[in-house]
Amino acid sequence: MNENDILIEVQENIEALRSVWKQLDAKAMQLLKSGELQYINYSFYQTYEWNEFLAHSYRHSVGNPQFVTVAVDGETRIILPLLVKKHKVSILSGRIAGILNAVCPYNDETTSMAMSELVAFLKHRFGKGWKVQLASMPRHSLMMETMVKRGSSCSERGSYHVPLNAFGSYDDYISSLGKNIYKNIRKSYNHLKSDNKEMKLDVYDCENSPSRQLLRQVWTLYFRRKLAWKHKSHSWLREIICKARGCWFAARGRQTKSMFLLKESRLFVFTINGELAAFMHVYIHEGHALMPKLAIDMSYSRYSPGIIMLLESLKLLMEQGVADFDMCRGDERYKMEVGGLMEPLGSVSNLC
Repeated sequence: MNENDILIEVQENIEALRSVWKQLDAKAMQLLKSGELQYINYSFYQTYEWNEFLAHSYRHSVGNPQFVTVAVDGETRIILPLLVKKHKVSILSGRIAGILNAVCPYNDETTSMAMSELVAFLKHRFGKGWKVQLASMPRHSLMMETMVKRGSSCSERGSYHVPLNAFGSYDDYISSLGKNIYKNIRKSYNHLKSDNKEMKLDVYDCENSPSRQLLRQVWTLYFRRKLAWKHKSHSWLREIICKARGCWFAARGRQTKSMFLLKESRLFVFTINGELAAFMHVYIHEGHALMPKLAIDMSYSRYSPGIIMLLESLKLLMEQGVADFDMCRGDERYKMEVGGLMEPLGSVSNLC
């Protein structure tokens, strides 16, 4: 008979968890450096800094941040950040693209037992009548494995990352790419040269903030591309909507706010003759880069701005010592073309 005392509590004040959360972060960083923990299971999205930023951002707006803590014999082992709105519940980062998970650096028998109790608690609290979106969790993480073992149905999708530390140099990385993509890259660079086009990559952070005008252009492009991703035709009305959403996101969007408030936030902007051709938003944390947002202007497709931007950015990141570039969830073809390796993700939408 197991004698461990397991206590599950729900906290709405993240500041009260700062000390124990920081301890979990420190333990995770220690295990990451020793190779005992994969970064996919404890990324920037599990840290206190990120969740504190989101909790303050969401407060009094779209929902109520709640933090489910699981302590074993008085020691907090697991924290699950949730966003609760009426009869909907998701992981707090669920509205931001990326790979999500519980805050839990441990993977031993005691923690497995605690995770099982947490899943039982979630099923009891958010069972019948709740819309559940526990999405994009690493398929082989402790939380996902436990949920499947306890009967939750799981849908799967891919996530791709480029292990930059597997290459001795940037040239080695480029040489590893397939022949077709390598030819297309050379052709795109040649087109830029023959058409007398000047490309430029700018990087912005909280100390070198992008202008509001640039942010409006960036997010308008993003929402315009979302129309294409959803196979919706472009029209003057939808263009007005894209511009309106771009203006709103430039002023109040959470990822925009992160560019001014979080040291980990980066905005990579790729221009051709001074005009926005592509961008990506990246978080850099503990030698890893996570890229939740990317969009390209298809009118520049002759020059493959998305691929060129990625390659130029990876060159910079490798020079800065970044070990891995995570392109987050989604099975877009370009992720494989630039040498991305697939990690399976699981999502649960029903706890009954």
